[in-house]
Amino acid sequence: MTEQTVWAPTSFGARAHDYDRLRPGYPAEAVTETLAALGGDPPGTALDIGCGTGKLGVTLAALGHTVTGLEPDARMAAVASANGLAVEVGAFETWEPGNRRFDLVACGQAWHWLHSGERSDKAARCLRPAGRILLAWNFGSYRLRNSASFNRVYANVLPDGLPPGPGGRTSLSETDLDGYAEELRSHGFQHVTRTAVPWQDRLTTREFCDLLGTESRHLVLPSVVRQRLLREVASCLDAEEGGEVRMDYMCLVVGASTAA
Repeated sequence: MTEQTVWAPTSFGARAHDYDRLRPGYPAEAVTETLAALGGDPPGTALDIGCGTGKLGVTLAALGHTVTGLEPDARMAAVASANGLAVEVGAFETWEPGNRRFDLVACGQAWHWLHSGERSDKAARCLRPAGRILLAWNFGSYRLRNSASFNRVYANVLPDGLPPGPGGRTSLSETDLDGYAEELRSHGFQHVTRTAVPWQDRLTTREFCDLLGTESRHLVLPSVVRQRLLREVASCLDAEEGGEVRMDYMCLVVGASTAA
């Protein structure tokens, strides 16, 4: 087999427009519930770390926040700008806010890319007193009438299974979020809270396969293998599922605040 692609967080940029078109956004309810639990401050300035194409930032802006997006990949940042966000290109680890302090620091689907501990310290430095932090993830699963046929496609094309993601990771879990909550507590954040909001979507075969193609464990596959896999997945879904897949999402949010 050909070598796997060397992975970096900026690898998503090669599929920036597909990412924007297909990756799920964040329910406004998940954001408003979390912020309400941390106190009823009105919308203010927000820093969206690893903003990608603006999935979380657009939700925050619609709720009245003035959002500054920070994104390491210029291709993703360009899409976020086209979606109406003010975006600075740079990695959070090396970026500096200058004399700016934000009312809210947010991060959607990207906190796990950052260095443990250092990320919490720097986020706290970016916040004003009594500022808030909001870390959001969408966890998705799909409902199939014939999951056995779908699983056989993966077993035939990838007998050893999908490769692990960056750092050997296979997937995030609620246990990871427990760890992120504890990290915030240990770095001086207060009133740590969790919010869970379920929601659903329906995707066509093409949309579902394109969505798979934006995920890190598929992106690291050699292109010839990935293309074969997605072709066979598409044939399976058209034959067994009527060309449509129901997606069940759970938006999980960890929130906290700094001392006043």
